[in-house]
Amino acid sequence: MSRKPEHSSESLASIDPAVLEAVTGGRVSRSSQPDPAILQGMQQLAQSIVAVGQNMAQAKAASSQNMMQMVQQLMQQRRG
Repeated sequence: MSRKPEHSSESLASIDPAVLEAVTGGRVSRSSQPDPAILQGMQQLAQSIVAVGQNMAQAKAASSQNMMQMVQQLMQQRRG
């Protein structure tokens, strides 16, 4: 059983040396540490989510309190 090469020499094209002269850099290596800007952004996002949750809880408590006051006033009006 013979193995065929993945790419035959006919399917590979040469790169013009003039094009290669414009190439800079090399291999990209992945850092094992996350980007500090991403970490800071995640921290700010978490703080914003906490703040929104606290605001929603306060608004709900205030709304419930207002509703109870209205119910009490209605009950007093009906008695009075």
